[in-house]
Amino acid sequence: MFRTGIIGMGGIGYHLANEVRAHSNGVIEAVVDVNTDNLSRASEEFDVDESSLYTDEAAMYAEESLDVVIIATPPGFHFDQIREAFDRGLHVLCEKPVVVDVEEARQVAQWVRDESNVLMAGYQRHLNPSFVAARRRWQDSDLEPTFITGSLTQDWRHHYDRGTNWRMDPEVGGGGHLFSVGTHVVESVLWLTGLTPVSVTAQMEFDDDDQRIDKRSAMTVTFDNGAIAAFGDSGIAPGTMEHIHLWDEEGGVYLEGEGWEPRELSLVDEDGQRTWPEVDDAATQTKFEALVEAIETGSEPPATAEDALRVTALLEAAYEAARTGTTVDVTL
Repeated sequence: MFRTGIIGMGGIGYHLANEVRAHSNGVIEAVVDVNTDNLSRASEEFDVDESSLYTDEAAMYAEESLDVVIIATPPGFHFDQIREAFDRGLHVLCEKPVVVDVEEARQVAQWVRDESNVLMAGYQRHLNPSFVAARRRWQDSDLEPTFITGSLTQDWRHHYDRGTNWRMDPEVGGGGHLFSVGTHVVESVLWLTGLTPVSVTAQMEFDDDDQRIDKRSAMTVTFDNGAIAAFGDSGIAPGTMEHIHLWDEEGGVYLEGEGWEPRELSLVDEDGQRTWPEVDDAATQTKFEALVEAIETGSEPPATAEDALRVTALLEAAYEAARTGTTVDVTL
């Protein structure tokens, strides 16, 4: 059994707790949260003993024997929490964004290279059958994408209006909507294509005077093979919608959807004809299943610290480009 401690029992922590409970080799051994209501829910719904409910992780580590830690706190806390788990020889599933800046991302990637601990980043697109199928197009051939567009919209207007949510504090949340949510699309494109970003230009509408919390953005990325990508992101739209369109010399790949349901895959051939291949969404692994498989087989998890480094470097460059009005090189 993989004895699991969960740090952060908010919305995503609750979702991941269900994944642990559903796994035949998973057991929730302990939960940490500063919100005692979340701890009560962990006790009531997941049968976690009250003696294994904590308001800080130091107490948990002092009392519990664990194999895995799930980090589902705001990203400003992740760097130290990953290090604390690694220092205890524990495997980690860390929600996205994994860290808040590229220096932290480089250090985490180096830890993973130097140590035996498994770290899986919580980018669920790597587990979605439509995305996995789309990625094979470039993995299994000499084709390379040459033109890419991607966008994601969501309604964060209540956060911007109130200004009280942790996402509005850059020291805790790391950035605005692009950093927190738009990262799904940007990271997916990097993972799908395997291309290396070289430079970026960007425009952003910021919510704060320090220009760290964006409300909507547009950015253009140039890749090492000469491909270009245009990304749009908005946290002030009335609904959650996503599209990723990738074109190469033989046609295009479309990934599209609404809300947080599985995305639909379609293909466009050289003659412009569009088809929808069959995809078995029921075969989707959970994040916890993927982490356990990586631990048991000694294989690389589907979403890695290197993936987190690539998207963090690109987004950090994009924010700099927006603030300065210049083209910024992406340094991995």
